[in-house]
Amino acid sequence: MTAKQDMSCIVAEPFGVETYELMKSLLRERVGKKRFEHSVNVSKVARRLAKTYGADPDKARLAGILHDWDKGLSNEDLRDRAQDLGVEVDPMVLTDMPWLLHGPTAAVALAREYPQFGSDVFQAIARHTSGAADMTPLDAIIYIADIIEPDRSFGDMEGIERLRALVGELPLDELYFQAFKYTLEFLISTDRVLYPATIETWNILMRTHGHIAKHHINIWDMPAVD
Repeated sequence: MTAKQDMSCIVAEPFGVETYELMKSLLRERVGKKRFEHSVNVSKVARRLAKTYGADPDKARLAGILHDWDKGLSNEDLRDRAQDLGVEVDPMVLTDMPWLLHGPTAAVALAREYPQFGSDVFQAIARHTSGAADMTPLDAIIYIADIIEPDRSFGDMEGIERLRALVGELPLDELYFQAFKYTLEFLISTDRVLYPATIETWNILMRTHGHIAKHHINIWDMPAVD
């Protein structure tokens, strides 16, 4: 397949099977075997979650295969890439948590090269590492799929199993809340430094989650948090 043919399939059907297979083959060249298999699993779980929760399954599959596009880079390379791409990032992340950069750098780089995929896909990729208080359904799907994919072996496996069991049992916004809570608890239990925005997100989610529980309001219908 020529480069021109590659681009033509992306333009014609950005979320089609041919585009997915193309991006999957490109990803295979960028990351190691284990990371590649993880990404394939995330894409499959994301597609299933999208079907369960009424989102676009093909768009979720594409975001899932691309979410770790820059994961093969070293911390130093991620710092350089963030600066080269002009990614707006907290200086604390650059100095102390460069591994969080792979989502934002991938989102910016992919947006420049493949704008056909759309801002919602790029945002989901950017947010899959740290989450946010105003996640869209696609954002939440990629965040959750990254945690619960079947071969996940890093983290609190008991907590991951609980999340897997909640799929379809909780609304998507509440499932995301539980996934974010799981991540925060794991970070604290393993004595990790917390990104300040993570604490802010948690406090906002606690307020919105309590509001949902009391009044049965879906956060996707609430205004975005600046």
